[in-house]
Amino acid sequence: MNTGIKKKHISFIFLIFLAALLIRSAYIFQILQFPLTEFLVKSSTFDQHSFDIRALYIFSGNWFGGSEVFGKEPLYSYFLALIYRLFGYNHFAVYFIQAILTSLSVVLVYKISKHIFNNTVGYIAAFILAFYSVSIFYDAILLRASLITFLNTLLFYLILKAQEKNSLSAWLVPGMILALSVLTRQNMLFPFIAFFILITNRPLKVAVSRLAVFIIGMLILLFPVLARNYIASEHQRIAISSEMNAFWVGNTYNASGVDLAWSSEYHRLERESSGSPKKMLGVFLREVKERPRDYLALYTRKIWMFFNGYEPPSNTNYYLYNEEFPSVLRWPLFNFQLVSGLGILGVFLSLSRRKKPLLAYIFIGILSVSVILFHIQSRFRLPSVPFFIIFASYAVYSIFDGFRSRRFFKSTSILIMVIFLCMILKPDVTYAGFKHEGEKIRYFDRTNLAVSYIVGYAIRKDKKDLLKALRQCNIAIEQEKSAYLPYDIRGRIYLLEGRYVDSISNYKMALVYHKRNAFLYNKLAGVYFEKRDYYKAFMYTKRALHLSPGNKAFENNLALTSQFL
Repeated sequence: MNTGIKKKHISFIFLIFLAALLIRSAYIFQILQFPLTEFLVKSSTFDQHSFDIRALYIFSGNWFGGSEVFGKEPLYSYFLALIYRLFGYNHFAVYFIQAILTSLSVVLVYKISKHIFNNTVGYIAAFILAFYSVSIFYDAILLRASLITFLNTLLFYLILKAQEKNSLSAWLVPGMILALSVLTRQNMLFPFIAFFILITNRPLKVAVSRLAVFIIGMLILLFPVLARNYIASEHQRIAISSEMNAFWVGNTYNASGVDLAWSSEYHRLERESSGSPKKMLGVFLREVKERPRDYLALYTRKIWMFFNGYEPPSNTNYYLYNEEFPSVLRWPLFNFQLVSGLGILGVFLSLSRRKKPLLAYIFIGILSVSVILFHIQSRFRLPSVPFFIIFASYAVYSIFDGFRSRRFFKSTSILIMVIFLCMILKPDVTYAGFKHEGEKIRYFDRTNLAVSYIVGYAIRKDKKDLLKALRQCNIAIEQEKSAYLPYDIRGRIYLLEGRYVDSISNYKMALVYHKRNAFLYNKLAGVYFEKRDYYKAFMYTKRALHLSPGNKAFENNLALTSQFL
């Protein structure tokens, strides 16, 4: 490549990198204006909060991470702690650095696609990832998705470069990057990468040597964590973390494979597994043997839900942000429905090539299977997306190349298949009929947003926040009339507005659907107290205390109310 063409390539890739960073930066500035963003970090219900609290604990001087086995893989918490150390306690800095990492992934995807296919495929892939809506969304959330996606993309690129070099030392850094990926979220890549190294390097002695250096690179970073946890567990456990419960959430016979449901069946299997991977595997195989049809249906459903265009939320809903907050997410950006359809077709088209992209097959396959084995969530699927995009870009290139070279039948056939796949892969909120009906935005997503507006009202005293909160509760009640939570929150809104009768009515409706909730009785007592109906305040506080004996707050409320009788 001559100097002029090379400069043009570099300039074009820099522009795509810059575009990726600018659109993400714009989104970050937009989203910081909305109360839900910080509410998710501050509320103990959400993973964002646990990562933030852990990072603050480390940042405060506990760089060893405490005296217990890590509850989750530790790297992301240390990543946050380092950012807090450099920039102060600042979530904007976290989001911006995650945006930089994804923008670097755009460059890496270009280089990978160029290496596997050609320069044009690289341009297409970089452009798609730069304007991929879900990666923009997760860059502005305190979750591991962006960091893992970057590390896995970097790992792939470094393995390609190591393959080109006649140097053992080139395999050290890829091993270290895989270790960092495992320390962010454990995965199944290692045995398959080892297989790739052994079958693609000759003679065998060279392959074994390269694999050995790769393993050394992994152990350099994994060993300190394993040793630390071994000591912390009093020589009982050699593990990256103690987190095990995610498996059974999506692998009970009656699970959806998508939603988080802590059912009685989940608790039974969790107890039988006793936190041991070996026991867990044995219990799982026994369950499959006893209920083969149920598990066949479960895994068919999970495969379908992985490949279709729905972005299954866990504690953060992409569709809620898209609908409620005016931001760049409303632009006509790329989505998984399109990328999945094109990607599947791209994989099949690549099989006809003389030189097969074996490593790309490994990454897209293993990263997909590792999600399907647990449960389908948008944030868990994201690390596989760059590899879907690489194959999707090859499919796009094949269509245009066919028309350019006048192979109209081939190109038209591919185009028809793309349209067909994209049509059938439209978002399925029923989980292949597992649910009779569904909404992209769940009722409790709306109640979370409502509470965030109430928190905003407490700070700004802007009554518009209460109106926004009330709107979310009303929609939530329409979606799920038998859920107590929207009535509970609506009762709180009416109390803040001084509408005591409406507040009482809503708390009583909440109690219809959650009769033994002591906190609802206490809240209802609080409304009566504000209304100066002290007798009813006293009686409802007594009921709360009866349901929750020894609750100090209830006892204090009862003592206070009794003074007015």
